[in-house]
Amino acid sequence: MSTPTHDKPLIRSVATFIAFVLVGAGVYAWQQASRAAPGKRAAVEQGRPVRVLELAPLEVIPRTFGYGAVEAQREWQALAEVSGTVVEVADRLEVGRVVQDGTVLLKIDPGTYAIEQGRSEAVVKAVRAQIAEIKAREASAASNLKIDERSLELARGELARVRSLYEQGAAPLTDVEIAEKAVITAEKTVQTFRNTLSELPATRRVLEAQLEQQQAGVATTKLSLAKTEIVAPFTMRLREVNAALQQVVTGGQALIVGDGIDVFEIPAQVPVGSLGSLLPPRKPDEARPEPGAPSRLEAIEAIVRLEGQGVQRSWKGKFRRFGGIDPNTRMMIAVVQVDDAREPGSQGPRLNRGLYVEVELRGPPRADCLAVPRAAYHDGTLHVVGAEDKLELRKVEATLVQEEFVCVTGEVQAGDKVVLTDLVPALTGMLLAPRVDDEGTAALARSARGEAP
Repeated sequence: MSTPTHDKPLIRSVATFIAFVLVGAGVYAWQQASRAAPGKRAAVEQGRPVRVLELAPLEVIPRTFGYGAVEAQREWQALAEVSGTVVEVADRLEVGRVVQDGTVLLKIDPGTYAIEQGRSEAVVKAVRAQIAEIKAREASAASNLKIDERSLELARGELARVRSLYEQGAAPLTDVEIAEKAVITAEKTVQTFRNTLSELPATRRVLEAQLEQQQAGVATTKLSLAKTEIVAPFTMRLREVNAALQQVVTGGQALIVGDGIDVFEIPAQVPVGSLGSLLPPRKPDEARPEPGAPSRLEAIEAIVRLEGQGVQRSWKGKFRRFGGIDPNTRMMIAVVQVDDAREPGSQGPRLNRGLYVEVELRGPPRADCLAVPRAAYHDGTLHVVGAEDKLELRKVEATLVQEEFVCVTGEVQAGDKVVLTDLVPALTGMLLAPRVDDEGTAALARSARGEAP
């Protein structure tokens, strides 16, 4: 039986496909047989890239920061010490105004107190006139006493002469009696003046006591009269004004409240124990400071900063005292004093009561500090690049802990490379690829010098 003619093209196509497949397989087998074996490369361990800095002794300035509201060191409250009507008020007596030392802020009607002063002065003049009269009487009585004592001596002499004549029979008895009567009269006159001289000083002392009492009354009225003027005792900024013209005020009423503008205090809240690192080291022989010796606290300097929208200013101050512990925040209160004596031509805002400011406290510089960033200090351990760039864990002790850095001592020395990169996990002996972080080193140096970042 013959094959159909239409099947011959199909058989040829299949045969051609099989032929191509066999040729391709043969070429592939030849290539595989003729290719050389691939070469093997030795395995190379890759170190972990880390940032490092070289330890170097630095001079550091210990610092701590706190915040607080400004308060005036001197506050003044004017209380009405007398009652009356306000008859005069200073120009622009308003809250927020600055008034100079000695400015008369307001006056209370002095009429009643002026009348009382005039009455007291008149009584003083009258008592003084009475005392002068008593003194004149004393002088007159003393003078008359001398005269009458002389008359008494003469009368007694005459009596003795008449008695002698009577005894001789040359004078009658009536002459003796007359002479005796003259002596008695003279004695009576002398005794009268003596009594007067003993009584007048007592009267004078009574009048002098009355004079002192009246003079005290005059002084009291003068004092009351002076209290009718309310005068600013120092340059201040007015915080409260509670009096107006023709207003009746009573004793004890608060009229004006002001705050000094030259010296301020800031009770800044700082972490408990932070001031200890600012104090200079105690000398070996300074177990107990002598009375009057300068305190180590005087070495603490203060910088007060005010920053706001478009406002930036700083003032130098000094540490004054401890203010206890704030019961709400459990922070220690360090009171800082700032003298804001503005020089002519100075610009910028002044310190004012109520401003919220930053306070930086600085201690004396410390030399030879091996400082590392806080992030590189791991609770008494430093990650150090050792021999052959292998990681070593060194035990250290913190001698000064600051917000940006820590001064350490122990199993490290100048020149060691401290790892700054956070290694998790940090395994002793792991290979590192260190790279000196110049930017981090410069930032650490700025922090150590107390410069702003």
